[in-house]
Amino acid sequence: MCSESECGVYIHTNTINELICINGNHNHSANHDQLETKLLRNKMKERILSETTSITKIYDEEIAEANLSKGVAAILPTVIEYRSNMSKARRKNTPVIPSGVMFDIPEFYEQTLLCQRFLFMDLFMKRGQDRILVFSSDQQLQLLFDSEIIFMNSTVGCIIIRPLVLGLRKVRSS
Repeated sequence: MCSESECGVYIHTNTINELICINGNHNHSANHDQLETKLLRNKMKERILSETTSITKIYDEEIAEANLSKGVAAILPTVIEYRSNMSKARRKNTPVIPSGVMFDIPEFYEQTLLCQRFLFMDLFMKRGQDRILVFSSDQQLQLLFDSEIIFMNSTVGCIIIRPLVLGLRKVRSS
């Protein structure tokens, strides 16, 4: 990988990174700092596109782990510059917010990062006009069922919640 933007050399490899051919003449030395920066940015981008962790947190974790030289630290973009570009890339991979109740939930959103169930219930009501989605980990449900008092705000009707909690207990115990 060459860090010079004007370099017209192309290297072709197969799927197991074996060299197939080189087009052009690579006649300048590599800049180690730029190469290390590019590798670090690629590693961060891969995590940003595959995880839901905040971009700033990923940036901070990777910088702390990388043990950068002064040269790399000087040419690395700031977290603000990097976050702006990576937010655009992440948005391209994020599903569109649905306008109705008929949509599929990607498996990625049905599980926690530890691949445990997170989508507890997906229930259609009134012939597909309403839908109830319940997201919860087993630990959160256990906390709910062990509580003697459950507080809720006025945006959630007791008509729906009482049968739902009773139904959850029934589903949980079976």
